[in-house]
Amino acid sequence: MARILSYFKREPENPFEIANILSHLGDDGWRKFFAMELLKGRFHEKLKELESRKCEEWAREVESQKELLEKRKLTDDEILHIEAGKELKRRYGNLLRSVEADKSKFQLSKYEEEFIGIRDEKKDQISKLRDKYDDFTFWALKNRNLLKYIKERIFSNKEFQLSKIKNSSKEWALIHLWGLKAPERYQTSKLYENLLLYMAIVGDKRAIMELAISLSSHEKSLDFLDNIIKKVENWLARS
Repeated sequence: MARILSYFKREPENPFEIANILSHLGDDGWRKFFAMELLKGRFHEKLKELESRKCEEWAREVESQKELLEKRKLTDDEILHIEAGKELKRRYGNLLRSVEADKSKFQLSKYEEEFIGIRDEKKDQISKLRDKYDDFTFWALKNRNLLKYIKERIFSNKEFQLSKIKNSSKEWALIHLWGLKAPERYQTSKLYENLLLYMAIVGDKRAIMELAISLSSHEKSLDFLDNIIKKVENWLARS
């Protein structure tokens, strides 16, 4: 037993050695216990490394995208969207929250049809509306507009946050207006449970080897781990 304990405490780094241990996940007794202990410990460590790498990549992407931002005024279409949205919210308020759940993929809801009608009515007022928003500037990505953002805010019945948009930093604009969201934190315990289930039902020799590489010191280990997590999530979605 002392030799066995010593073996598992050595923290094997070689994928083949780890794969040999993981192959006992389907056994009973002490071999399965030690395989699960190795998997749990390594999985948590590697998941932290993957999280850290994704956060670093996201931070670099934010800095890179900042160079593509420019301060500009609202376009006529953006102004009409905002004004039509305000009017629609005034008329229907919380009822707009149900639009996304109820609408057909191929058919406009009555609220969307009314939104288009209000926009058309307000086109005659565009000169006056341009003056209203004349001092409104914000950080925008080149060749991108706010129409999708505004429409999503309308039909989820959320505030436009116009003051935040106007006074925002580049980073806030990238995250909240242009979709450069920070990577989500992994739910480690949940992922581990799902991984055990996946390996118990689907796990073959190839899956065990890929998992072993992801838990090893292999230079591509985090790429393998990211791929395995996606496989498990896709498998659960299909189940």
